[in-house]
Amino acid sequence: MRTLRLYHAPMKHITEQQRSILQTLWNVNVNKGKDTRLSLRAFAKQHALPYETLRRELNRAMEGEISFDKNKGEWFYPEYRAEKAQQNANEKNAQKGTGQRITNQHAKAFQHHVLILKKSPEHARHDMVREGHKNVPCLSTFYNHIEHGDIGVLRGQTPYHPSEKRKRRQPVQKAKKCPGNLSIEDRPAQAEDRTEFGHWEADTVVSCVGGKGGLLVLIERKTRLLFIVRLGAITAQAVRKAIRRLVKSGALKNVRSITTDNGCEFLDSQALAKLFKNISEDLKIYYTHAYAAWEKGSVENVNRHIRRFYPKGTDFQRVTKSDIIATQDFINSIPRNKTLKGRTAHEAFCAAA
Repeated sequence: MRTLRLYHAPMKHITEQQRSILQTLWNVNVNKGKDTRLSLRAFAKQHALPYETLRRELNRAMEGEISFDKNKGEWFYPEYRAEKAQQNANEKNAQKGTGQRITNQHAKAFQHHVLILKKSPEHARHDMVREGHKNVPCLSTFYNHIEHGDIGVLRGQTPYHPSEKRKRRQPVQKAKKCPGNLSIEDRPAQAEDRTEFGHWEADTVVSCVGGKGGLLVLIERKTRLLFIVRLGAITAQAVRKAIRRLVKSGALKNVRSITTDNGCEFLDSQALAKLFKNISEDLKIYYTHAYAAWEKGSVENVNRHIRRFYPKGTDFQRVTKSDIIATQDFINSIPRNKTLKGRTAHEAFCAAA
């Protein structure tokens, strides 16, 4: 006859099969004589069970209570019923609430993507699905757990997080326009509603106080394709030189218009338009209103992504070109569920080109 053995892993619940084995072993033990019968603690040790686990399990379905008979001078151990114990366990399990949707594996992968790779929660979840993680919760579930701080990522540790209360948008302030330059109000409808490829937005990101230069940022409105170029100085000449290199390299092939602000580095619209004469004869430069950064929202949004890697106080002269290219490629690989239906900027650009 095969000897029955109990194998119980620590921190695991006893299964129905183990309860059946326990019933056989325990009932045989309690029916033995006084000299051969094992005590509760000795039985647990012999079968490699934690004493408290065995005690709680037996109390679930014993036919009576453990007691000491003073007349016989021995302990009385009732028999154990596996069916009763399983029924009791099922009833308690039915009273449990909904289990946590985020597993330890989900939390560990999420921490790696957000804290180490500096991805947004949406980007992190998207890549977790691509990597093959099963039953990945929705984005709102991750944000709820971030608010409670129980998955190792706190609110302030995410690249950006919706604010508790949005600031009221200030009205557009009137300012003097540069004579001869076109206003954003003159921009065609195709550029406004993003239905036509080739309409770009431009801006600059400056270095810290005492630092030199900065970044030229160009983004295509329809596909959100991004180009970042390091500048030696925030001047009109440096900006034109950087754009000339992009045009010459073939990166900027289709440019119908550029929307920018009223910074001194962009004010010479005629000089900027001449840079694109070989690829676009009808290119026009449009300028936003003063103090109205939201009118070129695409480039302002991507500036926020850039600041995740280079916060204010960064001297861009100390940042290598390879690091800037890596940042550019990273931002172009972010999946955009709302604007591009889950595609990245690079995928959208390849589809539109």
